[in-house]
Amino acid sequence: MLTPIRTLCARLSRPFARFTRDTRGTVAIEAVVMFPILIWGYLGMFTFYDMVRQYNINEKAAFTVADMLSRETTAIDDTYINGALTLFEYLARVNDGTAMRISQLRWTEDPDYFLVDWSEARGARSALTDNDIRDWNNRLPIMPEDERIILVETWTTYELPFRIGMDDFAIRTFVFVRPRFAPQVTFE
Repeated sequence: MLTPIRTLCARLSRPFARFTRDTRGTVAIEAVVMFPILIWGYLGMFTFYDMVRQYNINEKAAFTVADMLSRETTAIDDTYINGALTLFEYLARVNDGTAMRISQLRWTEDPDYFLVDWSEARGARSALTDNDIRDWNNRLPIMPEDERIILVETWTTYELPFRIGMDDFAIRTFVFVRPRFAPQVTFE
């Protein structure tokens, strides 16, 4: 009984074996199969490179705004915050859907957490409160009592140049610096 099955399998496998050993063919068929995969790969590499480039630009723009704030010795106001958002948008090369939150935080050792001295937000975000940052000890640096830092957070939407199976997504930056020339930056 096994012999007819083996014979049948051998007969069916011969054409497949011949097909796998055959080296004749045309480049056109291989190109038709591989060309879409190759194009998708190039577009994917370009998209990923551009995504990382835009994230890097956003980080540098946020650091520039934070550094600008850290050098202030006089009180800042709403006009200053609006100008900081405009500067960020110019440096990051984005113009719509941008949000920014600038806050000054103070460390207190008695209850061991950060407190908000002041916070201002522009765009689709709200200002920080003490409850928002209660558990941010692992996100912010260790500091001495009553030391202050300026926190700059930004949000932008990255729009993919090519649809390669991904959706647009938000780029968020989180930058903090110490005031340089004054113990704190005050807000009017």
